[in-house]
Amino acid sequence: MRKIKGFKLTLRPHVVKQRAKKFKIDIEAAGLGELALAKFLERASKALTPGVVFDTFGHPDADQSLLSPMPGLAYSLILASLGEGFGPIRAKEASIPEALWPYLEEHALDEAVRFASALIADEAEKDNCELSPLSPIASPEALEAALRKLDAGAKLGVTVDNGRLSPSASLAVSQSWLAKSKAKGRK
Repeated sequence: MRKIKGFKLTLRPHVVKQRAKKFKIDIEAAGLGELALAKFLERASKALTPGVVFDTFGHPDADQSLLSPMPGLAYSLILASLGEGFGPIRAKEASIPEALWPYLEEHALDEAVRFASALIADEAEKDNCELSPLSPIASPEALEAALRKLDAGAKLGVTVDNGRLSPSASLAVSQSWLAKSKAKGRK
């Protein structure tokens, strides 16, 4: 099991713009031009205290059917948390549209999961495996099992409360390790 806390998250302005446009949030009207958005994202990134806990579980595993997105040689669990999230900076940044905050949090969590997934992908490559796409863990039973396996309460302070992760700026995902198929060429 690996735990990494306090790493630098890179929040990308173009991703924020895409998400804002998709949900019809006009960030230009809020005074967030290119430079202002980049500076805000830099301040926001520094205000976050991201952490990830991840581990890989081989076959056979009692929880594999509950947690593994597809049958494979093994599966990895990733729990990402932003701690208090954007709560502390939210009050200071009154110029940011209220509707944009959930998408900023989603982007930051995606970046934290991508960070851990890249480390897992390196391990999988060494074992001649490839990873399935990320699969969010949503059901209360699966969340309980994932947090128990990762010892998330002690490692990151993340718990399950009424079927949801607490603190809310947290995300649990899994991905399966699949054997690489060998290309068959002419003989």
